[in-house]
Amino acid sequence: MRGGAVRLSDYLDKGASLGPDAPCLTTDGRTSTYAEVRALSVRIAAALAGRGVRPGAKVAILSANDPVAFTCVFGISRAGAVWCPINPRNEAAENRDLLDLADCSVLLFQEHFAPLVASIRGDLPKLETLVCLDGEAPDSLTWERFLAGGAEDWSEPEPPTTSR
Repeated sequence: MRGGAVRLSDYLDKGASLGPDAPCLTTDGRTSTYAEVRALSVRIAAALAGRGVRPGAKVAILSANDPVAFTCVFGISRAGAVWCPINPRNEAAENRDLLDLADCSVLLFQEHFAPLVASIRGDLPKLETLVCLDGEAPDSLTWERFLAGGAEDWSEPEPPTTSR
């Protein structure tokens, strides 16, 4: 781990350094190794940077429990952005208010939640990028297109230093 503040992605990196082939995320009978999750988190961070996300920017995820969505949390951390958790069980207005209050610029969501996203999107002018993690949704990037737009010259930002 590097100097400065410890980020969630640093813990993933530590796990990958100790056992890259060890199971990291398991869901529905499919297991991803630490190395696989780390590699995808790097692609996610580069894709966020390719969409203009800079350290400190706010990124939200609207998803049920899902290994790709959880890997996005690592990617957000790796990019130096801030993860804004929102709950799919909340009322649409409550999620809209949370996204607005946090000044989220990116929303990653599962296709199942596309109607909820469509119902609040018009009230969120700061929300610049929508990404559907597992399908297609209006006015949204597909997961594949999002990842393909990764900044080729991206390099991981240094974590902020903490004062004691």
